[in-house]
Order: sequence, then structure tokens, then C-alpha cells
Amino acid sequence: MAHAYSTSVRIEAPADVVWQVLSDVERMPAWTGAMSRVTVLGPERAIVVGARVEVEQPGLPAATWEVDGLTEGQGFSWSSSSTPGVRTGTAHRITPLPGAGQHGGAACDVTTAVARSGMLAGLTDLAAGPRARELADTLLADLRSEAELRARNKT
Repeated sequence: MAHAYSTSVRIEAPADVVWQVLSDVERMPAWTGAMSRVTVLGPERAIVVGARVEVEQPGLPAATWEVDGLTEGQGFSWSSSSTPGVRTGTAHRITPLPGAGQHGGAACDVTTAVARSGMLAGLTDLAAGPRARELADTLLADLRSEAELRARNKT
């Protein structure tokens, strides 16, 4: 049985600005309290399918994630089996809402979905689920602030 959580936020910024912020994962600790350290492993140092990424988040064990899906400008997904008996997958999706923003500007919805599966998923969700959900909410709130700030500074 999978244990899942999804959260969304509306961001008053163009999708390309949101993508620039979200996809530069190594800089996440500079703008969000949801990440302590993010390091893309390998020579490319970029988010591409197959890239492995070491992630440290406050209150959770460090984990290595592998990018298993990417649509340029729209989102990416990654998964981790760092916890024995559990596979965790997280997907970040950007949905543009042209003309729906303040004063007719661009806006978008961003959704982060987290799902755990495996023999120990239920136990892990009981132990770490509340903190992981809090961090997902923090990530999106901070993403909104950073993307809206960058969009304002672009004009």
C-alpha cells in the first residue's frame, strides 16, 4: 500500500521563472528552509534523468535521490530507497495559468506529491511523515516567495 501526500500553491510568476528556481536544486538551501544541503553527483551537476542527488533536510535522515522523470520547464520527479524497506518518490509539477495572475500577468500552480511504498512504508510514514509533509509545504511556500521576487525583479 502506498502512503501519499500532495500539496499545491499558486505562484504569481511565469512558469519559466518558477522552473529556473525549482530546477536549480543545488541552490535550494539558499532560498528554502526545507533543504539543508543538496548536491548533484556526477560531472554534469544538473538535473537530468538518471542524475543522483544527495539531499539533507532538517529533521530527516540524509538520502540519495535519483531523477527518474523530467519535462523541461514543467517539472521533475525523483525517488530514493535510502530507507531500507521503503521507496519514496517525489514529483514536482508546474502548470502554467497564462493571464490568470495579478493584473493579467502570468501565474502557475505548482504541486509537490510524495508517495512511499514498500514493506516499511507505513511505519516510516508514521515516524517521518508529519515532518516530510511540513517540509513539502515549506518548500512550496518558499518557492512562491523566491519565484515571485525574481519575477518582480525581471520587470
